[in-house]
Amino acid sequence: MTTTPSQNEQTPPQDSKDVPTGATTTTEPTTVVAAPGRYYRNTRYLMTVLLIGMGLWFGYDGFVGWPKANENWEQLDQKRSAADKRNDHSEAERLREEQSKFKHHTDTDIRTQKMLAFALPPLAIILLIWALHNSRGEYRLEGTTLHVPGHPPVPFANITEIDKRLWDRKGIAYVSYDLGNGQQGSLKLDDFLYDRPPTDEIYDRIEKYVQPQAETTPAPTSPPGEDQPKQSE
Repeated sequence: MTTTPSQNEQTPPQDSKDVPTGATTTTEPTTVVAAPGRYYRNTRYLMTVLLIGMGLWFGYDGFVGWPKANENWEQLDQKRSAADKRNDHSEAERLREEQSKFKHHTDTDIRTQKMLAFALPPLAIILLIWALHNSRGEYRLEGTTLHVPGHPPVPFANITEIDKRLWDRKGIAYVSYDLGNGQQGSLKLDDFLYDRPPTDEIYDRIEKYVQPQAETTPAPTSPPGEDQPKQSE
């Protein structure tokens, strides 16, 4: 028998702080923006400067430093040979010690320095352009619609799968979507290319939305009468 509380047995009113209201249930911001990652871009800027600097260094060695060092080495070598022919052993020894301060570079060595001087600065520019393109724009989540550079806006309802095998180790997740009319694709969330806290927040919201949808999918039911206990004969 079910009993209901009488008027004298009313439950005490709850504190207003414990009662959820419409104004307090929604605490998450409606828009989350993940700008390009500072660490990712700053390291690429540094790599660009280093590669250009190395190219200039190799260029100086190949066009100026090493040819001049070879010229000094050859001049000292000629003077040392002349001193040996005069049997001026003290002068020959002095020239030999001075000659040891210079290294004679082969034509292959100088050619390699010149090749690096021509190759590294353009390579640095190409890598910088690629890095800026790879982290272009921003991730933007407006309500339940995700905006990722290179993809159309994707509502959460059109997300079909989340590949999160690399998320825990590398912070990379692939989100597959189907917008209908043949518009299918897979976008990447990477919390190294873009700011980590907002990117992780976007990922968490997608997972919270998609996970309940998968859990509410009805499980296959058993045939009628299969779950009923057998009657004893």
